[in-house]
Amino acid sequence: MISHKTVTPRTFTGPAASNGTRRKVLVAASTPPGECLRGVIRYARDHEWHLVMDMVFTGSLPRGWRGDGILALIPYHSELLAHIQRLGAPCVAFTGTEQPETLPRIDVDHRLIGRLAADHLLERAHRSFAWAPFLNDAANRERFAAYQARLEEYGYACRVLSAFHNRIGPYWQDNWTEHRRTLIGELKLLPSPTAIFAFNDCVAAEIVDACCDAGLSVPDDLAVLGVGDSIVCETSAVPLSSIDDDMEAMGYRAAAILDTMMDGAEAPTEIERVSPKSVMARLSTDIAAVKDPRIARALSYIAEHYPDPMLTVPGVATALGMSRRNLERGFRDTTGRTIYEHIVHVRMQEASRLLKTHPRAKSAEIAVLVGIAESGTFFRTFRRHFGMSPKAYRDLAPPSDESRNLEASLRPVVSRPGSVRQASSRVRSTAVA
Repeated sequence: MISHKTVTPRTFTGPAASNGTRRKVLVAASTPPGECLRGVIRYARDHEWHLVMDMVFTGSLPRGWRGDGILALIPYHSELLAHIQRLGAPCVAFTGTEQPETLPRIDVDHRLIGRLAADHLLERAHRSFAWAPFLNDAANRERFAAYQARLEEYGYACRVLSAFHNRIGPYWQDNWTEHRRTLIGELKLLPSPTAIFAFNDCVAAEIVDACCDAGLSVPDDLAVLGVGDSIVCETSAVPLSSIDDDMEAMGYRAAAILDTMMDGAEAPTEIERVSPKSVMARLSTDIAAVKDPRIARALSYIAEHYPDPMLTVPGVATALGMSRRNLERGFRDTTGRTIYEHIVHVRMQEASRLLKTHPRAKSAEIAVLVGIAESGTFFRTFRRHFGMSPKAYRDLAPPSDESRNLEASLRPVVSRPGSVRQASSRVRSTAVA
């Protein structure tokens, strides 16, 4: 795990390169993700590097550049990566492509992203699912495989939409009109409601836009989930739910790897993966795909009250003015779980999020926040649900920016936009009154 410190500006020249000056690092990126670049900049400030940012503005490598290291954020322009290799300086690449195998690489964990997407949509009781790829490349295939495998664990299949782009290069040559016509045709063939997981926010936003053209409602007809938690999520016609893939942590970690290489360490041979943070739920998935208004109310009630240790199955039935027997039968038929199983599932999903985002929080503190008064009960429940202890789960996917979470108190964070509590607070029925 990489920690960081707060650096006060001073006249110290910082770590020296071989020529006795501050280390000079080239950011080889024509269109770098903002969060990823922020992580790189933060590391550079912490370690007082000189970042060369020319390419971010010009789109081309500076001629005759000589320095100490390179961070290559060029996901689809493999020919530029080949040129970077010829410069001979230590280099770490951010890339979702199969190239270059000879450079140290860091990437998001596509498998965890796929599983997280499936869990988010399953929690909203969807039974029809689709996948919207960006390209037919390794990253898309890996993310889809994990998404599909998770759905299959619950007995669900997944439709696959056409890839949004078929060619890789500095310019897209697709026919936009034909592409939009094809997309609308595919969307209209999906049963209502269907949950669509898109490879990134760009694809998700285009789906939402196509739904508007096709007269389809988001999220009532089609729920849409993206990846990246980018500015696109707020500018979309319908605010987009998105998985925060923690690009800032990836930028920081890549810079740390490069630092060790510039010190003479051997280049890592395996791709390092950065775990996603959580789903930032917005309107595009903020609905339970439930036609029975009684079950929709039950899901909403549980989402609001799961932190209450006194929440019980009879209590849910009483709050809704229903008999426990009738509610239990309808709930199982609709969601595939008993009410008790769903309460446990919601609590465990939030507990898993808190364990990753609050590395110094004790299990007993997290137990209280998810409505379990006894730490022993929390430990046994968590182990039964995830197949490992809370500590093992936290160690399996440690947060990469620990200090970012330490200043905030636990309780306000529970109601952040990505939490189960708020994400499900506006669950509503799709039944026609």
